[in-house]
Amino acid sequence: MPVKSACRIVTTLLAGAVLAGLLPQPSLRAAEAPPHAWLFGAWAGGILPAPAHMNLAECQANTSFAVSQDVVVHRTLTHPAAIQNLIVSVRGTPDGTIIMLAPPQEKPEVIAGVPVDLGFGCPANNVLRVVRIGPNEIRLPDCTGFPSPLVRCGGPG
Repeated sequence: MPVKSACRIVTTLLAGAVLAGLLPQPSLRAAEAPPHAWLFGAWAGGILPAPAHMNLAECQANTSFAVSQDVVVHRTLTHPAAIQNLIVSVRGTPDGTIIMLAPPQEKPEVIAGVPVDLGFGCPANNVLRVVRIGPNEIRLPDCTGFPSPLVRCGGPG
């Protein structure tokens, strides 16, 4: 499959997931919102630096990370399709959120005898620490698969 087609498929999957209900519900009051509600939506960058001065369409075309109440969806450089992880638990921290993930449902491909990493490259495979850098910027510290900051597509959450 050509890279351009794979990118379109990933973008379509991520955009579809966001449009299918990954955005926060307006009826949720702050006291009722889960500790990761501020992360809901699509994010670009992480794998590579996010392009400067992106409009919404460009940001959505470069989405590499999306979060809903129950699911984290991401892509990697070595895996052509979006990877979905169910969220097991979440807790807030003073500077962000820690998300415990279930292992991905799909099995990694093996290339040259080595399984493709479907994770984030973090020290603990199923623990994702998200640090808020600003209102629309986050970082996944110590995750080698996401060395660059991520920026929110569509404004504040």
